[in-house]
Amino acid sequence: MLERQIFGEITFKIDGFDISLLAEKLRHVCKVIALYTRSGSLYLTTLGKYERKVKKLVEDDGCVYEEVSRKGIVFKLKKYAKRFGLPVGAIISAAAIFFLSNTVMKIDVKGTDDEKLAGDIKAVLREEGLKPGAYIPSLNFLELSDTLFDKFDSVGWASVGSSGSVVTVNINEARKKPDGESRRIPCNIVSDKDAVIVSANVKVGQLCALLGDAVFKGQLLVSGIIERGDGTVKYYHSYAEIIGRYEETADFRQDYHEEQSEDGDKIYRRSFCIFDAEIPLPGELLDTASEYSVKDSTVPVKLFGLKLPFSVKTYEYSEIIKREREYTYSEAVIKLYRKIRNYERSILSDKKIISRDIDELTDENGVSFRVNYVLEGEIGSSREIFIK
Repeated sequence: MLERQIFGEITFKIDGFDISLLAEKLRHVCKVIALYTRSGSLYLTTLGKYERKVKKLVEDDGCVYEEVSRKGIVFKLKKYAKRFGLPVGAIISAAAIFFLSNTVMKIDVKGTDDEKLAGDIKAVLREEGLKPGAYIPSLNFLELSDTLFDKFDSVGWASVGSSGSVVTVNINEARKKPDGESRRIPCNIVSDKDAVIVSANVKVGQLCALLGDAVFKGQLLVSGIIERGDGTVKYYHSYAEIIGRYEETADFRQDYHEEQSEDGDKIYRRSFCIFDAEIPLPGELLDTASEYSVKDSTVPVKLFGLKLPFSVKTYEYSEIIKREREYTYSEAVIKLYRKIRNYERSILSDKKIISRDIDELTDENGVSFRVNYVLEGEIGSSREIFIK
């Protein structure tokens, strides 16, 4: 059946003087699907690929033939064989659809409402080659994600991927204010530290502690439950800035002998994937003597928006460089002071340092600092009010 679909079938009506002898000859030169006589004529149905042999045999025997019917895809295709516009147009259309399915048409930045930040991100991506018209399988999404993370201090996390011809950039801002929905939930403000209240600026809610009061962790500072003069109770989302003075301790350690690991050069390798099989593409060679951390990203090849069983996989190899370091006492102390400075610039950046007292402990392996801080900063923390 499959052979008949591929090659088609053709039926001849043959007339001559000795068609019985011709019938025997036809059985030897072609595959007979049907062979019978009707009203003195011989009818033969055979595969289309035997058409020339049948015609030659009939003519050589002095008989005449007439084509009764042709069936099959091969005969339909032959009708359009000389119409070059159709196959050429089909090829061009398929190529255009394939190209457009794998070409960037739109870049969508998600995770921020800051239009300026979104615009800056698109500008950086454009410089790196990600722009409308770029060929998606040629893009290195891992490298683009790392670039965004490195260039924007306000981006705490970034990921670049594609869906069809749309490239989506998902980011998470390092500090994100509560959205409008969370600001509508009734809540109190409690202290998240043992502290002394230095200042209070209450915009919504009722202050429950006075300036100079010592409060403990978990104590109610601002209430969102307010009773009105008519006896009705209203619930609010408390909003206030409560500054308290409190103590905090931080420990730092520096050994005399230290093994350091740091990232070296990054190498990107690509593979063309067919299902689960990978075909490595030419690229930079890895140093077999080096140690690498590996990340990978896969970009599927698409047609008509559907994923084909082909994809381009990108591997990011980050070289891990390990170094042995020996420090003297003086060098260890200098490094500890640097650690303290970095800690204060990052962790304590939004707090005011009132005082700093350092206790030192030295042993045969290194030096430890315990830093006792007196700080001033925000001590209020929201707690939702659960209404029965």
